[in-house]
Amino acid sequence: MNDWDEEYINNLKEVDKHIKESKVELNYEFITEHYFEMYEVAMNAGTIMPYRFNTIGLAYRGHDHDRPTKFQNFDPEIKKRLEKAYAKRNENQYKYMDTRKDPKEKYEKFLDKEIFDFIEEFPQYKDIIKEKED
Repeated sequence: MNDWDEEYINNLKEVDKHIKESKVELNYEFITEHYFEMYEVAMNAGTIMPYRFNTIGLAYRGHDHDRPTKFQNFDPEIKKRLEKAYAKRNENQYKYMDTRKDPKEKYEKFLDKEIFDFIEEFPQYKDIIKEKED
């Protein structure tokens, strides 16, 4: 965690406590330890990181040139897959704002699904979540 802003990560953990409908509690220690590896693996596979990970990257305080991320040259198929994934995420975000449903609950289920889908594709990162205790 030397290169990570611990106060920022602690604030993210606090925010997580208020996502009551979510079944997912993120394991920030694991995520920060493997963040750039996960990012590299996902992007090189043409997969986007779960939306809830977007703000985690902002907590990185190390030198940008030291980030241990190396991207392969994307072939056109990988680039298309990434573009489709971002477009699908935007579509799903609007879909989950259905006015007939509790928007907060539906949106949080969408966020959880992204994380579970990520783990299904990359089971080596299953430790990114902790099950919430009741």
